[in-house]
Amino acid sequence: MSTLQTLLALVVLIYVQCMIVQIVQEFFKGRNKSKEKTWKATLDDFMGHHLNTDQVRTALQQRGLDITALEHFDKDDFRHLLDAIPGLEQQAQGILANAQATAEQLKDNIAAAFDAARAKFQTSYTKHNKTWVLIFSAAVVVILNANLIFLYQELAADQAMSQAIAATADRLAQSSSIPATQQGAGNSSTGNVCPKTLTSETSKDDFERSRKCINALVQEYPILVRWTKSDDKSTAWIWPQIYKDGSDSHRGWFETIAGLLVMWLLVSLGAPFWNDVLKGASGINAAFNNGKKRS
Repeated sequence: MSTLQTLLALVVLIYVQCMIVQIVQEFFKGRNKSKEKTWKATLDDFMGHHLNTDQVRTALQQRGLDITALEHFDKDDFRHLLDAIPGLEQQAQGILANAQATAEQLKDNIAAAFDAARAKFQTSYTKHNKTWVLIFSAAVVVILNANLIFLYQELAADQAMSQAIAATADRLAQSSSIPATQQGAGNSSTGNVCPKTLTSETSKDDFERSRKCINALVQEYPILVRWTKSDDKSTAWIWPQIYKDGSDSHRGWFETIAGLLVMWLLVSLGAPFWNDVLKGASGINAAFNNGKKRS
């Protein structure tokens, strides 16, 4: 039972770090307009010199949409969008081998190629996101100094803390399915503070909501913050538990580096993966507790 509680608590802490990574990533994407830039690069490559990306952007703005809305377009939607672009026939003649093609045929051919452009966008954007997940995961793990080995040792040694953290598993897993519009940024409960994703247009409010969410997560799970007080009583970041007497120092450094690296790899798997693990582990824990009560 104690081992199960310890592992469940550890999964909770890994998932909390994934949530922090996701918040940081969404904020970065909003500030950097990553999706918009990727779509622009894709359309520039897709259209070449024959079509103008700005014309597509203008046609979308007439519908109250931005360029990122193309992610949800199919070829028929894009075909209708082309009707709102004036002078398209003259610009696009060079795309087709048959220069005598009608304006409608030109638009049909361009729309048919849109699926390939959207697939290219998805591939490029996914690769871009995975790269940043790895970077942000490493940053979060190092800044929090969240060493997997030492976290497990502390949880195993303090079962009261393990049970308290494990008890939040159900709420934490359920909070990920709550739409951001139903979550209050000012509530002190982690499940109500953190939006599932941030808006693409990051504003001061988004930044404040992100900051509050991260603060709430760290305050609720202080074991993640591996800081200490230095001799001058100021807060300082340190490497954890390198043996002070110098004995077996190689083992201490190995556990420190290995624990951080393994935690980085686990966190980089992402919040969706650990959300599924958390739900499964919570179900096993509930079934075990119910069986124990019946007996």
